[in-house]
Amino acid sequence: MKINRLFLLLGGWMLLAPSTFAQQPAASPTSAGMAANSGEKTARVQESGNEGEPGTRSKRPSGMSSIQHVVFIVKENRTFDNYFGTYPGANGATSGTISTGQVVPLGHQPDLTFPWDINHGWGSALAGMDGGKMDHFDLNDGANVNGNLLAYTQLTQADIPNYFTYAQNYVLADNMFSSMQSSSFSNHLYIVAAQDNNALDINVPSAARGNPAWGCDSPAGYTALLRDTEGNLSQQPPCWDFQTLADSLQSAGVSWGFYAPPAGAPGHNFSTLDAISHIRYGPLWNTNIFPDTQFISDAQSGKLPAVSWLATGVGSEHPNLSSVCVGENWSVDQINAIMQGPDWNTTAIFVVWDDFGGFFDHVTPPVVDSLGLGPRVPMLVISPYAKAGYISHTQYEFSSVLKFIEELYGLPPLTARDANANDTTDSFDFTQSPRSPLVLQTRSCPIPSTRVVAFGGQAVASTSPSYILTLSNYGSSNLIIKNIAATGDFAFTGPCPKVAPNNFCRLKVMFTPTATGPRTGTLTITDTDSSSPQVVSLTGTGSYVSVPVYYPGLTFGKRVFGTTSSPQSVTLTNQGSTSLSITNVQMVGGAFSQTNTCGNSVAAGANCVLKVKFSPTYATALQASPYFWGSLVISDNDPASPQTVRFSATATGVSFSPASLTFGSQAVGTSSPPMPVTLTSSSTATLTFANIVASGDFSETDNCLAGVPAGGNCTMNVVFTPSAVGSRKGTLVLNNSDISSPETYNLTGTGK
Repeated sequence: MKINRLFLLLGGWMLLAPSTFAQQPAASPTSAGMAANSGEKTARVQESGNEGEPGTRSKRPSGMSSIQHVVFIVKENRTFDNYFGTYPGANGATSGTISTGQVVPLGHQPDLTFPWDINHGWGSALAGMDGGKMDHFDLNDGANVNGNLLAYTQLTQADIPNYFTYAQNYVLADNMFSSMQSSSFSNHLYIVAAQDNNALDINVPSAARGNPAWGCDSPAGYTALLRDTEGNLSQQPPCWDFQTLADSLQSAGVSWGFYAPPAGAPGHNFSTLDAISHIRYGPLWNTNIFPDTQFISDAQSGKLPAVSWLATGVGSEHPNLSSVCVGENWSVDQINAIMQGPDWNTTAIFVVWDDFGGFFDHVTPPVVDSLGLGPRVPMLVISPYAKAGYISHTQYEFSSVLKFIEELYGLPPLTARDANANDTTDSFDFTQSPRSPLVLQTRSCPIPSTRVVAFGGQAVASTSPSYILTLSNYGSSNLIIKNIAATGDFAFTGPCPKVAPNNFCRLKVMFTPTATGPRTGTLTITDTDSSSPQVVSLTGTGSYVSVPVYYPGLTFGKRVFGTTSSPQSVTLTNQGSTSLSITNVQMVGGAFSQTNTCGNSVAAGANCVLKVKFSPTYATALQASPYFWGSLVISDNDPASPQTVRFSATATGVSFSPASLTFGSQAVGTSSPPMPVTLTSSSTATLTFANIVASGDFSETDNCLAGVPAGGNCTMNVVFTPSAVGSRKGTLVLNNSDISSPETYNLTGTGK
């Protein structure tokens, strides 16, 4: 038997529960349009030097002809330990080291983490990995909100039973890494091209709404942060041209298609080929891109092309937007459709999660180049030829799946990544008889977003910030909430009398300890669902120490290397009746320092003050990232010890004098005398430049582009030539190797 199709399924940003979207009728991917030539066979290769050897074709391993279709399901934002850390026999972990040096057990992760989406971009990945020590994941934004240690939580077999069933019957890879030390945008490009044009991340405006594309159709303001071979950082619209696997397949006459949500639907931002200009603006966009809702019917009827990508707007498992249960059900539906269709006996399915999502993983990623690898992610290999119950320890990344496809069809590698990656053939036994389908049942999803809410330490008689608990109705009729009751030192607000189908409501749960030490309680929801009553366990620790600085903690402004901020104060009050013994005051983060009046003890009813300063240097900075995180950790004899206060800040190695330029009145069409701007580098390395771009009615000349030595400076001379009367504004955008690049320098003048 032969495997004839390759399916790559990409998880997308999504709503809490499946929704119905209007779709336009689409042609079958097996139509004549599949064979249309793109007319764009030559594409720019990656500038980083990661391109593969031109004309070198991959050799098909023995027996691989059994496989002619592959499914690559890419879901969202999980590490291996987050999903499969408890899987027997795998290299998983159930505890992890946090930034204080403590080893903590991994807590139970909510089915839905709303509102918290842990920062998982380039800088956060570097911070969490901490140079390979894998112990700073708790410092990132959203990772540890008032002691919940969300980054150090995981799911168990009870939470993802069908994924465990696939692992038990097919292949689980425990040495699979994300391709890129960053988030979804970059990693999804590796899934189609084994490169991402050296994009470190994508920048989405904070006010962005809806589901816009990440690519050539992105709205104004969406840019990717790119790093060139000199280390210069710049912002560019995410619309480029380089060779993808789709191009290789097209040139070889192998049918392919990309199933993705259409414009305006959740998940449209993961229609990854939108970022490839010659595909987005060529005929292939109309002949080879299909609605994601068409995938199941095509799979069941045998109409899938040989290679398919599938992105979705529901079921991505994106932690703060999608229920894990809903996402697992979505995956089961797609896989069942393949297994129940005519092509199962010739199919291989790869299920992968696209990036670490900010969650802890204990394995240090191998270094293959300046961009990766990123933290481990889970991978399942499902096929009639997959080994049964096998755990693969082979090092994989997303390019490994591309290499598998290239070997299958005799295609050349795209970059050094897929050329050098291990393929996935160790997970297959091509000599075995094809195994029968394993059709699984979807399951009912929980109404509460979590079954455990863990509060951190809280001073007795004071009330914690609220925890947002989501109640979701995944049924087809109204969910009537009859009663909600909290016990112990816990309370809630926000009653939900009725929840419509595929909708939700939210409760705010608070903790007000009445005594010191561990405190427990429950929140019981009684409703019309068959699972009623639902009981959520509530825990917290009462403390006689008050340190009333809650998440996000102390926020310092942007500082220049070599300067020190004004101190920010943290007051510790001993509300107990006995002396508080302080055993240690620890600072996490080399750019932060503290002084304090606490000494070794604080008397009953007394307080002390800790003053924190931020002093960034080049040595304490992350690579190509302006972000700094740290914390103040106070260890003492209180039951809630240690007390922790979080810090965040940004920094730069570049300063300007003056801070901005304002020209006087200038006659329209005439040019002002040049005004100088001095740039000073506070870095300990040479500052290199890609370019300096003036906008508006301004122009500039400079002596900066040749580079600025450590501690040196250069001059930009700016000329104002107004094109109209009135106030005129412009900028200088400097693309260079500083961690805060690109810098924007503001210019104003008046035309008369």
